Amino acid sequence: MKSWYVIQTKQKKEEAAAHHLMDNAIEVFFPKMETYSVVYGKSRKVIKSLFPNYLFARFDPFESYRLVNWAHGVTRVLGYEGAPSPIDDEVIEIIKRRVDEKCVVQKALHFNAKDPIRITSGPFKDLIGIFERWVSEEGRVRVLLDLLNYSANVELHYSQVEKLT
Repeated sequence: MKSWYVIQTKQKKEEAAAHHLMDNAIEVFFPKMETYSVVYGKSRKVIKSLFPNYLFARFDPFESYRLVNWAHGVTRVLGYEGAPSPIDDEVIEIIKRRVDEKCVVQKALHFNAKDPIRITSGPFKDLIGIFERWVSEEGRVRVLLDLLNYSANVELHYSQVEKLT
């Protein structure tokens, strides 16, 4: 009986482990997320693992446990007392509903005009501003900052801001 299991991978070897398992006819789910990092003042898009050092595999432990546990890039199959512990299919389905065709999680963002936000990365990190509007389909937003009695509009990627409660 096939079930979903959490596979711990070696550091930064999620892709290698996923490819090796898929080459051996094991169903793999490896969700990723889109984020932006600022290097030398320039913002660039980065696709990272949603769960660093982990991925999900669906297999029958009686038939494929050794194949999965000893696969290239795999550290171990998570479990309890030496036996792999399956996770509920519903957990995987919830995550799958949030990913696109490239298996990248799409954030559910609900910014409204005049919402207070905090900038989470880049040169304006930790500054508080006001969400003004969405600027582009690619996820750029315009934020109004009040800096030393001067109001400035700044355009950032949505991954660089968070809504304050």
